[in-house]
Amino acid sequence: MQKDPLIVEDLTLLMFDDASGAIAGAGTLYYTQGGAVLVELAQAGRLRVDRRDVGMDGVRVHAVAGAPLSDPVLREAHQKVSARTRGV
Repeated sequence: MQKDPLIVEDLTLLMFDDASGAIAGAGTLYYTQGGAVLVELAQAGRLRVDRRDVGMDGVRVHAVAGAPLSDPVLREAHQKVSARTRGV
């Protein structure tokens, strides 16, 4: 069974320049990819945003417990957010 690609996978492919093979915005790619993974976790109901808890690094996200995620990228990201509250 083939799974649907993650947003971060689609985004990464879209950022490739067909002519040169270079990635647009390579210097800040990790921010873009990280945001895409957070969106995926939020859509899956595995993140909660606390707009009242805003730190120097922005709005805070909290992990929402649940069954282990099947995708290794999402599972690792969720575990990282679970370890401590993160600013976005």
